[in-house]
Amino acid sequence: VNNLWQVRLRTREMFRIMNCVQCNKCRLHGKIGAMGLSTAFQVLLGRSGEGGDVKRVHRVELAALVTTLSKFSTAVAFCNQMKQ
Repeated sequence: VNNLWQVRLRTREMFRIMNCVQCNKCRLHGKIGAMGLSTAFQVLLGRSGEGGDVKRVHRVELAALVTTLSKFSTAVAFCNQMKQ
Protein backbone atom coordinates (compact mmCIF):
# COMPACT_ATOMS: atom_id res chain seq x y z
CA VAL A 1 0.00 0.00 0.00
CA ASN A 2 2.89 2.35 0.74
CA ASN A 3 4.16 2.08 -2.85
CA LEU A 4 0.70 2.91 -4.19
CA TRP A 5 0.59 5.94 -1.91
CA GLN A 6 3.88 7.16 -3.38
CA VAL A 7 2.53 6.66 -6.90
CA ARG A 8 -0.50 8.76 -6.02
CA LEU A 9 1.76 11.57 -4.84
CA ARG A 10 3.81 11.32 -8.05
CA THR A 11 0.67 11.75 -10.16
CA ARG A 12 0.02 15.03 -8.35
CA GLU A 13 3.57 16.11 -9.18
CA MET A 14 2.94 15.24 -12.85
CA PHE A 15 -0.11 17.48 -12.77
CA ARG A 16 2.04 20.42 -11.63
CA ILE A 17 4.74 19.66 -14.21
CA MET A 18 2.18 19.77 -17.02
CA ASN A 19 1.93 23.56 -16.51
CA CYS A 20 5.34 23.85 -18.23
CA VAL A 21 4.15 22.26 -21.50
CA GLN A 22 3.89 24.84 -24.29
CA CYS A 23 1.22 23.23 -26.48
CA ASN A 24 -2.24 23.90 -25.04
CA LYS A 25 -3.77 20.70 -26.42
CA CYS A 26 -0.93 18.59 -25.04
CA ARG A 27 -1.19 20.36 -21.69
CA LEU A 28 -4.93 19.74 -21.52
CA HIS A 29 -4.67 16.04 -22.41
CA GLY A 30 -1.75 15.58 -20.02
CA LYS A 31 -3.57 17.25 -17.15
CA ILE A 32 -6.71 15.20 -17.77
CA GLY A 33 -4.64 12.00 -17.78
CA ALA A 34 -2.77 12.96 -14.61
CA MET A 35 -6.00 13.96 -12.88
CA GLY A 36 -7.64 10.70 -13.96
CA LEU A 37 -4.80 8.64 -12.50
CA SER A 38 -4.78 10.71 -9.33
CA THR A 39 -8.53 10.24 -8.96
CA ALA A 40 -8.22 6.49 -9.45
CA PHE A 41 -5.66 6.33 -6.66
CA GLN A 42 -7.79 8.63 -4.50
CA VAL A 43 -10.74 6.24 -4.87
CA LEU A 44 -8.56 3.20 -4.18
CA LEU A 45 -6.52 4.61 -1.31
CA GLY A 46 -8.37 7.62 0.02
CA ARG A 47 -6.62 10.57 1.55
CA SER A 48 -5.11 8.57 4.41
CA GLY A 49 -4.09 5.48 2.42
CA GLU A 50 -6.74 3.17 3.83
CA GLY A 51 -9.48 3.39 1.21
CA GLY A 52 -11.44 6.19 -0.33
CA ASP A 53 -14.99 7.45 -0.28
CA VAL A 54 -16.44 7.47 -3.79
CA LYS A 55 -19.04 10.04 -2.76
CA ARG A 56 -16.31 12.64 -2.19
CA VAL A 57 -15.10 12.63 -5.81
CA HIS A 58 -15.72 15.96 -7.55
CA ARG A 59 -17.47 15.92 -10.93
CA VAL A 60 -14.36 17.24 -12.72
CA GLU A 61 -12.29 14.43 -11.19
CA LEU A 62 -14.94 11.91 -12.20
CA ALA A 63 -14.93 13.20 -15.79
CA ALA A 64 -11.13 12.96 -15.89
CA LEU A 65 -11.30 9.40 -14.52
CA VAL A 66 -13.82 8.32 -17.16
CA THR A 67 -11.80 9.98 -19.93
CA THR A 68 -8.58 8.34 -18.76
CA LEU A 69 -10.33 4.97 -18.50
CA SER A 70 -11.60 5.41 -22.06
CA LYS A 71 -8.09 6.19 -23.33
CA PHE A 72 -6.62 3.16 -21.58
CA SER A 73 -9.37 0.83 -22.82
CA THR A 74 -8.92 2.10 -26.39
CA ALA A 75 -5.16 1.48 -26.12
CA VAL A 76 -5.71 -2.06 -24.78
CA ALA A 77 -8.18 -2.82 -27.58
CA PHE A 78 -5.66 -1.54 -30.15
CA CYS A 79 -2.92 -3.72 -28.66
CA ASN A 80 -5.20 -6.76 -28.85
CA GLN A 81 -5.94 -5.98 -32.51
CA MET A 82 -2.23 -5.68 -33.26
CA LYS A 83 -1.57 -9.11 -31.69
CA GLN A 84 -4.01 -10.74 -34.12
